[in-house]
Amino acid sequence: MSHIPPLASLRAFEAAVRLGGFARAAAELNVSTSAVSHQIRGLENLLGARLLERSTGVGGISLTAAGANLLPGVSRALALLEEACAQVKGVPRTLTVSANGSFSALWLARRLAEFSARHPETPLNAITLDGEPDFARHGIDLAIVHIHADEVRDDDLVLFQEEVFPVCGPDLYPLASKAVCRCRLLQETHDRAPELEWRNWAAHFGLPADFDTKIVRYSGFSQVVGAAIGGAGIALGRLPLIEAELRSGRLIRLFPGLSRPASWRFVMRAEPERRHKLLEPLVAFLREEAAVAAAPDAQPSAAPVAAIGTGR
Repeated sequence: MSHIPPLASLRAFEAAVRLGGFARAAAELNVSTSAVSHQIRGLENLLGARLLERSTGVGGISLTAAGANLLPGVSRALALLEEACAQVKGVPRTLTVSANGSFSALWLARRLAEFSARHPETPLNAITLDGEPDFARHGIDLAIVHIHADEVRDDDLVLFQEEVFPVCGPDLYPLASKAVCRCRLLQETHDRAPELEWRNWAAHFGLPADFDTKIVRYSGFSQVVGAAIGGAGIALGRLPLIEAELRSGRLIRLFPGLSRPASWRFVMRAEPERRHKLLEPLVAFLREEAAVAAAPDAQPSAAPVAAIGTGR
């Protein structure tokens, strides 16, 4: 134990990395910024290695190779200490789940609230993150990540593969079901997802050469869904994300039977060392919910249309 640095220096290091700066770490630890800097400098002297690169900008820092090696162990140790102290005090540790914004808003948020209602003794924290999760920095127990099918790892738990098909609001349905080319087309900007681009559906619907002028592009799927519900145009819907909108009738599926598989997957990744007691029950609950949402009866649609018109 004589080789373990003072706890205060380890806390200062972890907080500075997690919060992205000395000033934020100081505010959380209720000390001065210079105290945080002093603690980290002392830690580096004790270990004989530089842990952080300090920027000349406003509080900017970045991990060195040595710092990156140290951070996971420090984060796990502090988490274990926090959990042990919480148990003694009778306060359960918070269960933290991360996912991107569209998935959180359209599918995950309601289900996390339902899971929390089943386990009212445990605080639950839902955060929105895009890309690869930083488990240590954000204290994440379970991350739901949207990745291309080619990037799924052996240890990933696939939550579901999406199905893509045209949808619109009920007010637009009478026109959209007969003349797609006369409607505004709503499109999400997404890399390596040809099924989400209207140009790859153009031949099927007999769209005119200048159909690109009818496309409105959005940076997120939530925006696409909101516009479609409001009657702004036809969207390429992603099931199960729009399962609730289909069930409620806020969105109607066009041309039953017409769909394409998505190129991306939602997968679940768990913190390998910091295992929350409710992690496995949560994973099982979400997998059950995903199976129900992807079932055939979760895809209501309007009555089949005799033919797809071009409106010409």
